Amino acid sequence: MVALAASAPDARAFSTAPLRLDPLNAATGATLLVGVEGASLTSGGATPTSIVIALPRGTRLDTAAAGRLCTRGQLSRGTCPAASKVGFGRVSQTVTGFLHPGGETEVAWSIGVYLGAPAKSADAASVLLRAELLGADRVDALLAPALGTGPFHVSLVTGSLRRRSSGPYGLELRLAGLPGALQVSAPAVTVPTGLELTIGAVRRVREAFTRHVRVRTLDGSTTRRIRDHRLVGHDLLRNPATCGTSWPGEVRIGFPAGVRRTTTRIGCTSDAQLPS
Repeated sequence: MVALAASAPDARAFSTAPLRLDPLNAATGATLLVGVEGASLTSGGATPTSIVIALPRGTRLDTAAAGRLCTRGQLSRGTCPAASKVGFGRVSQTVTGFLHPGGETEVAWSIGVYLGAPAKSADAASVLLRAELLGADRVDALLAPALGTGPFHVSLVTGSLRRRSSGPYGLELRLAGLPGALQVSAPAVTVPTGLELTIGAVRRVREAFTRHVRVRTLDGSTTRRIRDHRLVGHDLLRNPATCGTSWPGEVRIGFPAGVRRTTTRIGCTSDAQLPS
């Protein structure tokens, strides 16, 4: 069940829960799944100026899950290291009125999500999104009169991961707007129809250590040193250690006229509840 509280006058609730963590059992590494519907991505014709995803207190973040970090320069050139990628996604939007009058089509963007160094002292890490227009040649041919001058095939959005010290939420993903917002000239109009994000990463690191083994000898005993190694796992996100029946979550979408705030419950289970 989703509850809604918002300052935007035309706020509407999501028909399905916008947040999920997979798997859903406590104290395990997890992937964040975000699904925001189109009605929630526009207010009075305006597109979001900010998007905040709040995860339950106890959610752990381990930035070592990314083997490398991406810079803003690499993001703009499309050269982020593969090891810095921590997610992917999709944005869709409809465009109407481009045939003067009439005309309607849907365009889509693919999104790559990358981890970067913190931009502010309060941040745990930067999150960098690069959206690329799918079928750009077809879109150019169909919408050329409404598009004006480019470039418009790539959309960049920056954000951050930030830990919270109080309240029901412990970690926030903050984005400075909606990636892939295609701009058109009047009388054409664009309306976002959906945002999907999948964020999570796992990295296993070989860690060397030395075992000290006591061995009996003819003269008594001695300690021998044996070199060994283990694999240490790093999960970008880890679920809270405990679970009742669900965890709290929240999506806050900012517009020039106000903030649309949607709270939700994220289903969870404890280890004891898992099937044998």
